[in-house]
Amino acid sequence: MDTMRISAGAEKIPVKCNSLSSLVTRRWRTKTFPARIRNWRLLSVKSISSNTKTLVTDSEQVASSIKHHSEFRPLFSPEKFELPKAFFATAQSVRDALIVNWNSTYECYNRVNPKQAYYLSMEFLQEPDPALGNGGLGRLASCFLDSMATLNYPAWGYGLRYKYGLFKQIITKDGQEEAAEDWLELSNPWEIVRNDVSYPVKFYGKVVFGSDGRKRWIGGEDVVAVAYDVPIPGYKTKTTINLRLWSTKAPSGDFDLSLYNSGKHTEAAEALFNAEKICYVLYPGDESDEGKALRLKQQYTLCSASLQDIVARFETRSGGSVNWEEFPEKVAVQMNDTHPTLCIPELMRILMDLKGLSWEDAWKITQRYLLKMTVSLVLIYPDLLKEKLNAMRILENVELPSAFADVIVKPESKPVIAEKTIDLSEDAKEDAQTDVIVKPESKPVIAEKTIDLSEDAKEDAQTDVKKEVEEEETAGVIAEVIPEPPKMVRMANLAVVGGHAVNGVAEIHSEIVKTDVFNDFVKLWPDKFQNKTNGVTPRRWIRFCNPYLSDIITNWIGTEDWVLNTEKLAELRKFADDEDLQSEWRAAKKKNKLKVVSLIKERTGYTVSPDAMFDIQIKRIHEYKRQLLNILGIVYRYKKMKEMSASEREKAFVPRVCIFGGKAFATYVQAKRIVKFITDVGSTINHDPEIGDLLKVIFVPDYNVSVAELLIPASELSQHISTAGMEASGTSNMKFSMNGCILIGTLDGANVEIREEVGEENFFLFGAKADEIADLRKERAEGKFVPDPSFEEVKQFVRSGVFGSNKYDELIGSLEGNEGFGRADYFLVGKDFPSYVECQEKVDKAYRDQKRWTRMSILNTAGSSKFSSDRTIHEYAEDIWNIKQVELP
Repeated sequence: MDTMRISAGAEKIPVKCNSLSSLVTRRWRTKTFPARIRNWRLLSVKSISSNTKTLVTDSEQVASSIKHHSEFRPLFSPEKFELPKAFFATAQSVRDALIVNWNSTYECYNRVNPKQAYYLSMEFLQEPDPALGNGGLGRLASCFLDSMATLNYPAWGYGLRYKYGLFKQIITKDGQEEAAEDWLELSNPWEIVRNDVSYPVKFYGKVVFGSDGRKRWIGGEDVVAVAYDVPIPGYKTKTTINLRLWSTKAPSGDFDLSLYNSGKHTEAAEALFNAEKICYVLYPGDESDEGKALRLKQQYTLCSASLQDIVARFETRSGGSVNWEEFPEKVAVQMNDTHPTLCIPELMRILMDLKGLSWEDAWKITQRYLLKMTVSLVLIYPDLLKEKLNAMRILENVELPSAFADVIVKPESKPVIAEKTIDLSEDAKEDAQTDVIVKPESKPVIAEKTIDLSEDAKEDAQTDVKKEVEEEETAGVIAEVIPEPPKMVRMANLAVVGGHAVNGVAEIHSEIVKTDVFNDFVKLWPDKFQNKTNGVTPRRWIRFCNPYLSDIITNWIGTEDWVLNTEKLAELRKFADDEDLQSEWRAAKKKNKLKVVSLIKERTGYTVSPDAMFDIQIKRIHEYKRQLLNILGIVYRYKKMKEMSASEREKAFVPRVCIFGGKAFATYVQAKRIVKFITDVGSTINHDPEIGDLLKVIFVPDYNVSVAELLIPASELSQHISTAGMEASGTSNMKFSMNGCILIGTLDGANVEIREEVGEENFFLFGAKADEIADLRKERAEGKFVPDPSFEEVKQFVRSGVFGSNKYDELIGSLEGNEGFGRADYFLVGKDFPSYVECQEKVDKAYRDQKRWTRMSILNTAGSSKFSSDRTIHEYAEDIWNIKQVELP
């Protein structure tokens, strides 16, 4: 094996050329650096050669590049070449290599000018743990970027560059505490600031007419969004796409030097702070009006800066003549959740105010294709009409301009027939009128909702409204003085109306969207609604994070093609009962468990046995995800253990290490109570000598992607136990299944499809179904629910003081009563508790038969091929974005 020496000043460090990552992965004195170093392995010398076709892998050249960066681009003092400096120098040398393909990718796109997809998300959870996300939403976005690049789709990601992230979670005797993330304190070696790419973003102000008769937005608060770019390389392809993150600042002229020199330093810099704070924290607390405003500013900044950038790129690629009708043929914008919904009015503003298009033309473009759709109207009775319009409204408590506010006509004796349309051609209007169904025996009110109104319609509406007001005044009606309700935008409704397509992210979720959440819209635009079940990248979530299992898969199916074509994982099914495979499979799991034993000792001080079952629930802490159900089940298990003799316990229960991880939002009081309860239970059980290794409860603090990459490969049972119908999809369930973990869960989100793919016998199912939830809540409200004795027993045990002086009244109280805020067990913990306990008994029984359990584990991996993000991205590209693959020459 060759040895190279990296020089730094007088010091020379010998490094074996194929273990460079080992040098960099040793720990150093800070707490945050080990995770970064650990994740750097993905871009080791070996990985570089597989990700690109033009990069050098000669050890001398690699060493020379690292040496160059350590000397000429120093982020640390030149006297010493310690591990932090080694990491940054190495990362920068790798980034330089990526830039070659990065530039080639966009030179190709600029030349070919394909239709390009743009993925806007408030979160991106990447490596090594930049503080850009909190959970599945951000990790999904990063998985999608990986698949877009690997599959050679022309695409780009947009997000915000949060200086302090969500928060760093600290667990104390009082529960969860929060501290600012410090991920940027040493800078980010992967990003490149683009000081020449910046856009103005405006807040507040007013609209005035200019001398040319056009409206202008003036005054208010101006900030500048500056681009920071991160390369996203594909796997075994030259394609390297871009993640552009926006950071905000104020123009230099906003610093008031006069105030500063007069001693008013804070006031002088107020504009700078107001601009920069937009990108300080992910999801700032929104209990206050200021917090709500800041969240809205974040969302608008993402939308405005990104769209200005997209429009500018479209104009550049169009050359000398810009045809705006071609914009939908070159651009597809995907909004991840409702956070980027302001893209719709912002694109309208850009096209109308800045590019001079009419409302009609701008609206057609915004919907991403030339939509000519007229909505057929049916007879609507007054009460039903009010209900439907209320469900489908976009603006809440907002006084609209007369052109919009006076749309609804309320005749006293005869119906007014009108149309609801997006396209306002005369043919469309006539079609709408002929589609009205009238029932003579009724007295209907048929509403008109259009974007444009004739002058006669406006006058009629104004006259009727004025008449109603006069009649109320004559009758002496005195309105009660109440506080003005807040003005709000219904983001989801706006997204549906303005979007080209709306998709759920799991089959059950998409059905709920169509039959419940947006049923009124589905009746209007049935073809707009689709399903695109989420997926995760197998490169990150098997190949990288679980090398032991990856090698086994490759050896047994005879190829590593499964990393790109996960359908090949199904070939493992024919070996599921093979004793040699099962032996190797268990050995790989044991190695991964030993890593977690070390992690737990390092992070919590607790010692756990690698021979126990590893039972894991790692998600953001939320009542609907039901970490409370899990910990109450553990408490019930503990109680039953204490009632038995040692021999009885060993016979009745399989040893378990129950591991939790996740952050409770800083202002989500009930979620923080759950964290406190879990840690209190763990403190009691883990110090109980009678129980020993038979049961341990661990809460891993500051859960993040790096921790997940250790826990998921080591997991044997994973809990996905949300109240049915409340989880959109979930993606951690897919990662666990891919890694041979067996799930216990409800028929919620992607659990439904995972169970279908891996086999019902390889999934532990319990709990109420989604279509039963409404009736169960109604039953509770009517006082008809009778809790199971086991549930009453566990609540009483909690209140007995066994876990300390805290009686957990607020937490347990939320599971009691029949109505009221924070009461009545909205998430049906009590209802599902007996079913959950019974299912856990089945888990114990199955685990005792290790041959059966290992077979179930193998079949989970074999059945997980559907849940690759590659499949999801192919579906988006074909069914929604209409983009084609572009492979670099």
